[in-house]
Amino acid sequence: MQPGYGENKSPDRLIAQFWLEYYNIWDKYFRGLNKRAHWHVIFLAKTNDQTGISSRAIHRTLYGSYGTDIRTCIERIKDCAAEGFVKIFDAANQECAASAGCLIGPTGKLWESFEAHCRETVAELCAVAGDPAGRTQAVDDAITVSEIYRFFVACDQKWRQLSEQVVRQKGLTPAHFDDAMDHLVTYQYWAIVMLLWSANRFGSERADPAAPTSATLAPVALVVDEIISRMWDRLRLGHLAIRERVGNLVRWGFFAEETIKKHKAVSLTPHAAAAISAGLAEILPSLAELHDRLVPQAAAMAPVSPA
Repeated sequence: MQPGYGENKSPDRLIAQFWLEYYNIWDKYFRGLNKRAHWHVIFLAKTNDQTGISSRAIHRTLYGSYGTDIRTCIERIKDCAAEGFVKIFDAANQECAASAGCLIGPTGKLWESFEAHCRETVAELCAVAGDPAGRTQAVDDAITVSEIYRFFVACDQKWRQLSEQVVRQKGLTPAHFDDAMDHLVTYQYWAIVMLLWSANRFGSERADPAAPTSATLAPVALVVDEIISRMWDRLRLGHLAIRERVGNLVRWGFFAEETIKKHKAVSLTPHAAAAISAGLAEILPSLAELHDRLVPQAAAMAPVSPA
């Protein structure tokens, strides 16, 4: 857990830090399963542990959220099974190969990792709320799973909305726009964009009306090689793949190309910075609601409201 929630006064930076810390927690317990589809498979397997959940039901969720095809859905299920988190079986409860008609359920490894992930997530949530007593409070497991899932699905929807806002101003053809959105909803693009956003002081960190705003601050550029270095382990992608994604983000209006000491660099465009800051700030009420649902007897989340 990273310190400093009390110092970050702006709603956008509070949400950004919590969101980034959540993915650190996820990576700690589900290392290598860093695609959004993996996240859904794990959650849905945990939620439907008694009877299992069909791969078709998982596909409906993934297709509705990301346009994921059934083959990719099956591959993500295989990934989770290969790591020992889900078991694959048929209607007769016999072990089988992953297919469009299979069922999946959680393993003991998933239960253990998932519960630890939930405990740390609630502790991180209480840190945002300035609620140290809530960190050790027992919570109903079913409620915890449901509410965490609901919150981050809403975050995904907000990310899609602000991504559309940024891309639309580029005037792309409908086909190119759809292609951009199919990619932008993935974790890989979100992580790279948030690396650039977090490197800047978009969203004043001080509760001072005279503090500089994103409109008056020169954007911080990062050398592409530095982005590759910092994203290599997190994304499990090679340097060419990360470079390709950075190039796409330039084409889609998120990044502007620059040069730092003869090295190619990129910075976040003002339009993208503004959209991200506004979108993150709009999530704050949902974060407060998440805390109140998981730690209902705690005081209201006044500490996370901007001063």
